[in-house]
Amino acid sequence: MKTASPALITLLNSGADFQMVDLWTITLVGGAVIRWSGGDVPIASGGHVYALGPMIERQDISEKIGLDVAIVDMAITANPDDLINGVPIIPFIRGHGFDGANVRLDRAFLTDWNLPVVGTVLRFSGRVTAISAITGDGATITVSSWTVLLNANMPANLYQAACLHAVYDAGCALNPAAFAVTGIVGASPAPTLTMFDTSLTPPANDFAQGRIVFTSGPNTGISATIMANDTAGLFQLVSPLPALPVAGNTFTAYPGCDLTQSRCSVRFNNLGRFKATPYVPVPETAFG
Repeated sequence: MKTASPALITLLNSGADFQMVDLWTITLVGGAVIRWSGGDVPIASGGHVYALGPMIERQDISEKIGLDVAIVDMAITANPDDLINGVPIIPFIRGHGFDGANVRLDRAFLTDWNLPVVGTVLRFSGRVTAISAITGDGATITVSSWTVLLNANMPANLYQAACLHAVYDAGCALNPAAFAVTGIVGASPAPTLTMFDTSLTPPANDFAQGRIVFTSGPNTGISATIMANDTAGLFQLVSPLPALPVAGNTFTAYPGCDLTQSRCSVRFNNLGRFKATPYVPVPETAFG
């Protein structure tokens, strides 16, 4: 069911002419928020300014009853001077910058482009699930409604040695801020998209399977999973970053968990929430 403010309902029932414009809110995995206006002018709404961005064309929204997954395809066409954190949008998308991003589409109603927005209606909300095509100046992105999270083929609980919780999730209940460490990207060796030196000197692989969130530079607001780290502070990532990090860029890193009983107990002192069955015998095969 769609809801609207009393002012918007009055406008729609008045028979007066009005303008409509799409307002896109894209929240990247690391928390950075991008707001683009689908019109020819920036739009102020809800205390935010939706700036002029790339051209976005979308298909009709498929709205379904029940638990079926509704989708909407976004076709983004961008110029080289359309930037995210100083990086052209299409290379940013090609570098997985939009992977897993949350997308919200609102429809704004105005009586005149020079007057405030009368009201908005939520048209669609979901997450990026596929990037089907990328060209030199365009990308096609599929956004699926939140019911896509129900597409899981495993039971809620399994008998296994590894913990069923992910570190810092609701079941783990650890506060990531209590373990966060800030650092700076180093200059030597020269940073790459997947590996760079830092100012940290942690235990080896203390951040493995954890995450890093950049707080400055071309990857601001981008979160990436850490594959490994050494005691000198060299970090290796699971997947390439959307843009090359630069020496001096700042970040916040969170230690990872290999989901074992010893890691949970020794590193995080959280054994009371360890959800696994490490003493169940492993499957064996007998041959007669």
